[in-house]
Amino acid sequence: MAFKFNWGHGLATAIAMFVIFISFFVYKTLADPNYNHALVSEEYYKEELHYQNEIDRLENANKLKQDIVINHTSKGLEFVFPSGFDYQKISGLLKLQRISNAELDFEKEIKLDSLTYLIPDNSLVGGYYNLKLNWEYDGIPYQLKQKISY
Repeated sequence: MAFKFNWGHGLATAIAMFVIFISFFVYKTLADPNYNHALVSEEYYKEELHYQNEIDRLENANKLKQDIVINHTSKGLEFVFPSGFDYQKISGLLKLQRISNAELDFEKEIKLDSLTYLIPDNSLVGGYYNLKLNWEYDGIPYQLKQKISY
């Protein structure tokens, strides 16, 4: 008896090939260490509880007459604080979160020698970042949130 290949066999073969194809990609993304499945934030829910404080800091920053200016220079990423402020009274925390790779995230405490703050060029890798700058002046908290390309 000769084997006859009909449309039912073709349909079963196509479905089996599709299942193998999808299974390969599922295995590849779950088992390959090159794919990073990191969360945006490790303490997402804890940060969510303090969201009203963030809204208040953003509103304080919106009330300023002059915003912080961000310049991409040959030396690196430069932040220029408002000119009416005393740089010695400014303190804060700068976070640059790399969207594509959590290992390239950057966090630095701000200590100023002038109204400009510079992140050296060799500290950052080119790409897109979420910028979050929390700073305080005379007891008033401010925040700058922005997406930047370096």
